[in-house]
This record gives sequence, structure tokens and C-alpha cells, in this order.
Amino acid sequence: MSRASSTEAAPAPATCGSGERKGAYNTPLHVIALLLILVLSTLACSFPIIVRRLPRLPVPHRFLFLSRHFGTGVLIATAFVHLLPTAFVSLTDPCLPPFWNKGYPAMAGLIAMTSVLVVVGIEMFFASRGAGHMHAHAGDHEMSQQRSEDVGRHGGSVARKGGLHAGPGINGTAATTTTRTSDGGVRGHVPNGDGGGSVYYDVEEEAGRYVIDDDDEEEEEEEEEDADHIGATAMRRGAEETESLMLPPRSPAASSHHHDDVRLPDHDAGDQQEKKLLLQCLLLEAGILFHSVFIGMALSVATGTSFIVLLVAISFHQTFEGLALGSRIAGIPSLRPTSLKPWLMALAYGTTTPIGQAIGLLVHNLYDPASQMGLLTVGITNAVSSGLLLFAGLVELLAEDFLSDKSYVVLRGRKRLEACAAVAAGGLLMALVGAWA
Repeated sequence: MSRASSTEAAPAPATCGSGERKGAYNTPLHVIALLLILVLSTLACSFPIIVRRLPRLPVPHRFLFLSRHFGTGVLIATAFVHLLPTAFVSLTDPCLPPFWNKGYPAMAGLIAMTSVLVVVGIEMFFASRGAGHMHAHAGDHEMSQQRSEDVGRHGGSVARKGGLHAGPGINGTAATTTTRTSDGGVRGHVPNGDGGGSVYYDVEEEAGRYVIDDDDEEEEEEEEEDADHIGATAMRRGAEETESLMLPPRSPAASSHHHDDVRLPDHDAGDQQEKKLLLQCLLLEAGILFHSVFIGMALSVATGTSFIVLLVAISFHQTFEGLALGSRIAGIPSLRPTSLKPWLMALAYGTTTPIGQAIGLLVHNLYDPASQMGLLTVGITNAVSSGLLLFAGLVELLAEDFLSDKSYVVLRGRKRLEACAAVAAGGLLMALVGAWA
């Protein structure tokens, strides 16, 4: 008897689907919503770019600074409050097979973690390739320095107080001589290679920190063996500073070649930083766009009061995210004013959610976000997007802006406090919107 009663009391398995639609489907209202989201999203993402491209606009420079950090809080809150919880709710729905809600209910977290590790691997791959390219140029520069050191070592010895000594020859020029002047200074002399006389310079002013001062005669004898090595190294380090005074003028081509040899590592480092900024924006855009299509589809199949609430929430959601992404795109220095890349990135963001809305308009009688397919699609997509935004928001943005060595130079005092307040405000506002969207 008890066995029969327990069998009768067992709950029936949940069924997927939204059931009958509440309220009539208003197609014109959904078309207006599509246009509204299109305009809001595109303008929000383009506005920081417009301000950056048109500095004459009466928009305070602080706006871009605050919107940049405000956007960081928005993106982090989007991942924590909107995407990850939605992924857990969708993938543990009772109507799904037992594997999802009982066998392994942590699947959403596993997917998010996997997406983070994949992104880290991709970044390491591109960073290692860039580092190898930069190290190749740095090796060429070190070889050039080694040649200069060899010339300096064989060209002469270090200048010392109280006498006439030969200095190192540089790039095949005649050896430099130094003499003690009447006022106690040291004067250098090098013949002009063009036959136009000689060039004189103040050794102690231009390369004085490389002149060895031996006050003690006994220490001078003990250090004699090291003098040549010290002189070669010191003069090699000072060669770049004094070369413009010691050598005859170069041709523009030779001067340009020498400048490129010295500056290549710094130039490549700047290129790597700009590529890193561009990769950050692409990563942010991927994390945002990945779930935006399904947000638009969910909005287009909603009706009645839930549609109005969702429309208002998504409008704020798209505006905040657009400002966040646009401020980061505007901060990439490598994008020239005539480049179309920032506008295309803003357009991609502005049109993704409306594309989802258009799909929802076409299939609103077929697509059901509460069906098994709808739950799995939305859950997996939101889990992947949350992983991308968590990595980008916490590692690429928050840690880079507030915890790196550079940040303690750029953000100090009141400026750092304002940036922290902007991050907190963005996170709190997006967390509030996440209660409905």
C-alpha cells in the first residue's frame, strides 16, 4: 500500500516549452523595437570614437577617461550578473535530460573555464610570435653594439686626467686625442673626414661620466689591467651621445639607417602594445556579439508586459556595453583617423542584436527559448561569452589598468580614485539592469 502511494506521489517530469503565448504578437511594435536598438547600440559604440576623431566637439576629455573605466565595470558585471547565472539556469532546467541538471550541473562553469583557457592559449600564441619578431631585431641591434665595442677596444684606451691619450676610433675615423686645458677641463679633437679642418668638443661635458678619475696613484697601478676594458665599454656606451659631435655630417640615407638600427626594438615594442590593444577590443567584441544575437531573438519572441520590461532593460544594456566597447576602440592609437576599422567594429556591435531581433521576427512562431534546443543554445552561448568577458574584463582591463607597473605611474591620487569610482558605478548599474535582462 505504501509502495503504491509513493509511486502515485512521484512528480511528473517537467516539459519544455513556453506553452501558449500570452498576448497577441504585435509585429509593428517589434519592428520599432528593432530600429530603436539599432540606433541606440550604434550611437553608443560610435560616440567615443566620434569624440576622439573630432576633438573640437564640446565634450570634456575626462568623458573618455571615465567612460573607459565605467565600461570595465559594465563588462565585468555583464559576465558575473547577466551571462554566467543565465547559463547555469538554462543548462540546469528540469526539462533537460538528467545529465544536465543532475549528472553534471556544473557544466556552465566548465564551459566558461574552457573558453578562458582557450583565449589564454590564443594570446600566448600571438604574443610568442610577436616576441620572436622583436627579439630578432634586438639581436641585430646587439650585434651592431658588439661591433662598436670591438672597434673601441682596439682603437684606444680610456681618457685619464693629466695627459694626452688616444681615444677610440669610431666607424673607421681617425683616433680622437684629448688634452688638459688651462682651466682644468678636457678638450677632445678629431680631424674632419671631409678635409674641412677639425672638430673640438668638451669631453667632460659630453662623456664625462665615462672618464676615470684616479686620485690615488697606488689604486691606479692596481686598476691598470682593467682600464682598457672599462674604457672600451664606457666609450661604447657614450658613443651614441658624442657621435654627432665627433663625426662629420652624414648623408640623410646613412643617418636614417643608423636611426633605424638603434630604434627598432622600441618601435617593435610599440607595435606589440598596439596589437595587444587591438586584440583586447576584438576579444571584447567577440564576447559581446556571441550572445547578442540570442538577446535579440529573445526580445523578438516576447509579448505583453514581459516584452516592454525586456525592451527597456536591453536598451540600457546595449547603451552601457556600447560605451564600454567604443571607449576601448577609441583608445587604440594605431587606428588612423582615415581608417574604417573602428567604424566597422562599431557597426558590427550595433547591428548584431538587431540581426537577432530580425531572426526572431521571422521565426517567432517556431523559436521557443524555453524549448530544449533553445535552453541548450542560450546556456552554452552565454557560458562561452561569460568566460570571454571574465578574462577580458578582469585580466586585460581591470588588472592592466589598476595593477600593472604602468598604472601606478598613469593613475595616481585623485585620478585613480575617479577611475575606481567609475568602475564601481558601471558594475552597479549593469548589475541593476541584469535583474531584468
